[in-house]
Amino acid sequence: MHKKVIYLAFIIVAIVSVQSYPQFWKMNTMSEKDRFILDVKSTMSAGICYKKVQAKASDPELRIRTVSFCCDGYKRNPLSPHLVKCDPVCNEDCSYGICSAPDTCECFPGYERKGGRCESIY
Repeated sequence: MHKKVIYLAFIIVAIVSVQSYPQFWKMNTMSEKDRFILDVKSTMSAGICYKKVQAKASDPELRIRTVSFCCDGYKRNPLSPHLVKCDPVCNEDCSYGICSAPDTCECFPGYERKGGRCESIY
């Protein structure tokens, strides 16, 4: 009888502990909007251009340097002061969307481009 009580208590504790913690894949599920942002950003151009410039140096091999800068239609991201990170510029409103390339706004799920901005389809 004593073994049955211990066994029953063990099963109850196991069931309660499993039910109180959701499964990791349920806790880390991305929203449709987050998946959209990740998909768009993963295919975006870096917007970084390069050019060779002449610098003052005594060693002739060091006189030509390659410098990076933001391409036309991109601006430097001020949150990355030590890296060249360029973000596309959309001249029209891109609220409820992502500026994915110069003057190219991709609207979030549930929105569509109308009249120069993203509007809800609902």
